[in-house]
Amino acid sequence: MGITRTRQAYEFPTGTAPPLGEVRAWLRERLSEVGRATIADTELLTTELVTNAHEHADGVAELRVSVPSGRDVVRVEVDDRRPRLRPYRVAKADPTSPHGRGLALVEAISDRWGVIARAGRKTVWAEIPVL
Repeated sequence: MGITRTRQAYEFPTGTAPPLGEVRAWLRERLSEVGRATIADTELLTTELVTNAHEHADGVAELRVSVPSGRDVVRVEVDDRRPRLRPYRVAKADPTSPHGRGLALVEAISDRWGVIARAGRKTVWAEIPVL
């Protein structure tokens, strides 16, 4: 595929909303050799994970993206500083609400996703198929 297989990290400024436009541009630069559909899916999924961390887990500590060797997926990892707070899907009481669809999108777009908690940090990760 020609893409670097190493993880590349984006570190977020503290105390401000995540610069989502910059994050999407950063992803496009690093994933320039995968198809446009994969990049679009990765941008949407990453935006959801970053927004969730910002709104519900005291902000984003770091974002990492990689294309694991020998696999046709893009792996996205978003760290926050609330390891005890686990993401969960909320049943939407109001279908017109602009909130509450993040994890449903993550489930729909990714092949698989999960959570790794450790001392002082949590990583929510997802793998997007390369189309």
